[in-house]
Amino acid sequence: MKKLSLYVFIFTVFLYVPIINSATNTENGASLYLDHGCYSCHGYNGSGRHPIANNMSGIMSSEALFITFLRLRADLNPLKPSNSMPNYSEAVINDEQAQDLYAYINTLTDNPPQIDDIPTLKNILDNAIRKNENE
Repeated sequence: MKKLSLYVFIFTVFLYVPIINSATNTENGASLYLDHGCYSCHGYNGSGRHPIANNMSGIMSSEALFITFLRLRADLNPLKPSNSMPNYSEAVINDEQAQDLYAYINTLTDNPPQIDDIPTLKNILDNAIRKNENE
């Protein structure tokens, strides 16, 4: 039920909150991405455990939704440690910084190489296939 409420809230915000317009600074966004440790879950190119590159996350569909997601539950301190997305109050990341962060994340692309271009990985996979065929 809590998840459904969260989805309804996010959907409502997406529909009714106007997109915030201003000039953005992707260099500042990159610094914020590193300073706040975003890379630890999202990877340096946005394709980590929780991918956000190539607009993989619905949270990245609009600047307003992204900023709302950053603020979600920012006034609450968890009772126990969590590995979920931290929530940032405006005192931690102000709206201008959030816009810069959003702009920077939108520059991230995930262009992984083809398996044939990684000889060691290809060798491992080929050996696994041969072993599987022999069993």
